[in-house]
Amino acid sequence: MILSAPLDDLLHQAISSMQTLLGLLKEEQSYLISNQLDSLLVLTIDKQTAAFEAEQAGLALSQFFAEQGINPQSDIDAWFTEQQPKALVQWHLLLEHTRQAAAFNTSNGKLIETRQQLINTFMQQVLDASQNSPLYAPDGKLTSLPQGQRRDLA
Repeated sequence: MILSAPLDDLLHQAISSMQTLLGLLKEEQSYLISNQLDSLLVLTIDKQTAAFEAEQAGLALSQFFAEQGINPQSDIDAWFTEQQPKALVQWHLLLEHTRQAAAFNTSNGKLIETRQQLINTFMQQVLDASQNSPLYAPDGKLTSLPQGQRRDLA
């Protein structure tokens, strides 16, 4: 029988780091939806740190399982049921947090991609429209006159 303390510590660390990452991904989605781009910049650093910590915690769990002779492709639930039944609930909690984090990450990526496509389309429309008559004068003021002549000087 394997000592449960190392496994409990590893599961606790993995769950904690994944909860942190999940919270940041939810926050990121909120910022994306509400167009709070400045907040996103600050959040990005925290999210990268949390993702790194979650990855390290996952690697530590994988190493623990490897040391126990457990193949990552095998039925981990069966191993928990036989060896550490009390830790099975924690394992499922970790899996659920990981599933949710992956879903939020995918969703946020799609939101970012959509926003980028909209901006690119808008910029192309502005560029196309300005080919016929410049929208801005050399000093950056809006114009609708030929050759970019400013309205106040026409």
